[in-house]
Amino acid sequence: MRGLLHFFLRLPVLAFRMAGIVRITNRAKRGFKRTLLDGGLPAEVVDELIRDFDPASPLRETLFRSSRR
Repeated sequence: MRGLLHFFLRLPVLAFRMAGIVRITNRAKRGFKRTLLDGGLPAEVVDELIRDFDPASPLRETLFRSSRR
């Protein structure tokens, strides 16, 4: 019972940390895109690279893989 209470008290902290990770990942993705565009690559190529090198996809796989068990 005490462990369950501790879990529910820690849940908001975990949620805010996850939101921070998502925010940082999105900022990195925008910076990567901006750098590629400033480097002179065409927008179509940049969009394809952003899709292929999405830093959030490994995070999503890790989060949802554990919840499927």
